[in-house]
Amino acid sequence: MSVAAKPPEYQVRCLEPLAETSGDEQLRFEIDGQLKGVSLKIASLTKSLVSALPAHVIDLIEIASFVYAIDASISRGGLRDQGMGTKWHRRFLVTIPVRDLSLWDRLEVKQELEETLLFLSGDRFDFTFTRLEDEPLNRERFFDFGEEGSWVPDTVMLFSGGLDSFAGALEEIVDRKNKVALISHFSSTKIKPVQTALQKAMAQKLGSQNLKHFQTKVQLKSGTNMEGTHRTRSFLFASLAAAIATAFGHDRISFYENGVVSLNLPPVTNVVGTRATRTTHPQTLIRFGSFFSLVFDKPMRVNNPFFWRTKKEVVETINRLGMADQIAHTRSCADVHNRTNQYVHCGRCSQCIDRRFAILAAGLEKHDPKEAYRVDLITGIRQSVQDKEIALSYVRNALLYEALTPPLLEQCHPEALAAVQYLGESSVEALKRITELLKRHGKSVTKIVRNVGLANQTSDFPIDSLPAMFGELKREQAAKLIGIAGNGNAEPSLSGSLRLTFDCKRKTLSINEAVELKGAGYGLLLELAKEHLKALGQGLEPLDYPTVTASSLCKLLGLSSEEAVRKRVYRFRADIVKKFVSAGLKSEQGELLIENLPWHGYRLNADMVRVFMKSRE
Repeated sequence: MSVAAKPPEYQVRCLEPLAETSGDEQLRFEIDGQLKGVSLKIASLTKSLVSALPAHVIDLIEIASFVYAIDASISRGGLRDQGMGTKWHRRFLVTIPVRDLSLWDRLEVKQELEETLLFLSGDRFDFTFTRLEDEPLNRERFFDFGEEGSWVPDTVMLFSGGLDSFAGALEEIVDRKNKVALISHFSSTKIKPVQTALQKAMAQKLGSQNLKHFQTKVQLKSGTNMEGTHRTRSFLFASLAAAIATAFGHDRISFYENGVVSLNLPPVTNVVGTRATRTTHPQTLIRFGSFFSLVFDKPMRVNNPFFWRTKKEVVETINRLGMADQIAHTRSCADVHNRTNQYVHCGRCSQCIDRRFAILAAGLEKHDPKEAYRVDLITGIRQSVQDKEIALSYVRNALLYEALTPPLLEQCHPEALAAVQYLGESSVEALKRITELLKRHGKSVTKIVRNVGLANQTSDFPIDSLPAMFGELKREQAAKLIGIAGNGNAEPSLSGSLRLTFDCKRKTLSINEAVELKGAGYGLLLELAKEHLKALGQGLEPLDYPTVTASSLCKLLGLSSEEAVRKRVYRFRADIVKKFVSAGLKSEQGELLIENLPWHGYRLNADMVRVFMKSRE
C-alpha cells in the first residue's frame, strides 16, 4: 500500500453539556480555538426506562454525538483528490469529559473505539478522557419521554426512511412476526416527516402494536457543518440504537442495507466524494459489536440481515409484502438540502442512480414516478464532470460484475477481501457468495442498459445523457481493440494518445517513435503495461483498469522498499517530461503517463496510451 501524506492534525476540546432553553442538550467543543456545537434530543423512551440507564450510556451518546460533529466540522478538501489526498484523512486529538472515567480510561475500550472510527472514517481520533465534575445527571434534557407502558420490542433496528430499512421493517413484522423498535436519526426537517409517514403507514396496515418509532434529533449548529461526507454518521446511529436496545434489555441491533452498498466498492477512484464508505461494511458492524460489548459489559451484536441481497431484491421484498404503494414515499437521495416538493430525488448521486435502476429492474416504476427525479436516469442531461463519472462508473462496474469470477473480483476489487473474514463463512465460500451477489446486481443493471440500447439508437438521446455517454464510451473502447488487433503499423485512432511499443528482445521502449527508454524507465513501464494489456483483454473499461500496488512493484522491480518505488516513479516523471519537451511532445502527457491512485497503486493512463509488444523472436 502506498504511504499517504501525513494527515492534518486538529486539537479538539469538548466542553461540559449545556441545556438550551428549548430543552435540547447542546454539546459544545472547540477545534483549534473555534467554538462549534451540536444539539440532540431522543424521543419516545419512557421515564422509567431512561432512569435505569447507567451513566456510561449517557456518556456513549455524548461521545458519538461529539464524533459526528467533529467529523462534520473540518473539510476533507473538496470533491477531488488534490494534493495527493492530504486533507482527506485527518487526525483529531480529542479531550472529552465523561461521567464514568473508570470505563472510558480502560485501554481496551479506548483502543477499540479509536480503531473502529479509523476503519469507518479513515480519520484517526486520539481520545483523552477526563472526569466530568459536579454535573447533575439531568436526563430530561436528553429525552422527550413517552407514555409509560409495557410495550417491549422483539427487534431493535435502524430506520432511515430509505428502501432498505423500510423493507427490513416489513420483513421483521410480516415474515418474522416480530414487534419492532424503529430507531431514526434526523438532522434535517425534511427527513423527519418521511420517517414518520412510513411508520404511520405500516402501523395502519400491520397494527400499531407491532412497531414503535424512536426518533432522535441531532442538529449541527451554525458554522459546524463544513464537510458533507459524514462518514461517522453510522457510529452515531448505532450508538443511539445500542442505548435504546439496552434500555429494553436487548443485546442486538440491526442495520438493513443491501450487500452491494455495504461492500460499496469504489466506482470512481480518482474522485474523493465517491470513495468507498464503510457505513454498514461487515468489518464495521463487527467492530461496532466488539466496542459495544466492552461498553455494556455483555455480548452485543450488530448485524445486517440484507447483506446477501441486491437493491432489486430489496425492492421486490417490499412488493411481495404488499406495500409497494409506499415506495414513492421512501427517500434515497444524498442531496437532502436541495430537495423540493417536486423533486424529492436529485437523480445525479449514486444513491439515486442505484435506486432508479433497482426500481426499473423490478418492474415497479409505476410506484416511483420519474417526475420525482430532477435528472431522469435515462434521458436526463448530466452536466458536471463528477455527475458524468458517477453515472458512467456505475454502469461500467455493473458490466464488470456481470462477468465476474472470484479471481477477477480479487484482482479488480481487492477491497472486497476486507469483508471476507467478517462474514462467518470460509474465505472461499464468502468470496464465492460475494461474487454471486455482485453478478446478480450486474445483470439487473445491464439488462436495463441493453433494453434501452435495443429499443433506441444512442443518437436518439440528448448529448450528455447516460445512454449517449455510454454509447460514446463503447465506441472508444472498440477503437482501442481495433488498434491492438491491427498489424501494429496504424497510427493511434484517438487524438492526443501515446503509442508505446515495447521491444522485449532489445529491452527498449519507443513512445510515438520519438522517445526511447531503456533501463529503469523501461522496466517500470513494462510491468504496468502487462497489467494494462491484461485488463484490456478482459474487456474492462478504462476507469476500471486495476492498479499495481507499491508493494507489488517493489517485488517486481527488485527494489528495497515502497519508498524506493515512489522515488523511482517521481524520477521517471521528471525525466520523461524533459524527454517529451525535447521530442516536441506535450509535457503534460509525460506527467500524466503514469496514474497514481492514492491508497491503491499505479497504472498506465488508459485514456492516453496504446500498448504494442514486439515479439521476443
